[in-house]
Amino acid sequence: MTEKEQIKKGKAWTNANFSDTYEEACTQVTTLKQNWSKKGQEHMQTKIRRRSDGRFLVKYRKDPEYNKENKQNGNNNKKNKRNTKKGKFDLEAGI
Repeated sequence: MTEKEQIKKGKAWTNANFSDTYEEACTQVTTLKQNWSKKGQEHMQTKIRRRSDGRFLVKYRKDPEYNKENKQNGNNNKKNKRNTKKGKFDLEAGI
């Protein structure tokens, strides 16, 4: 990375389920993906994390790249634009 290059973080992960084995966690991930595909939410991410107590945690979130594409900037709204042709004060006005 170059000087002080910032990496923007995505949304936080949401905990779905705890499992005792990795295979159970994999089946939970596949059922989550099937449910999302039925609802038309293919932009979701999942991951499986092993805990220190030996259990496995399934986490999910919305893909950060998907959020960037759909995000609209409010600067383009007409109500947010100022009239730049008009000055801040009138120079011809005298005291």
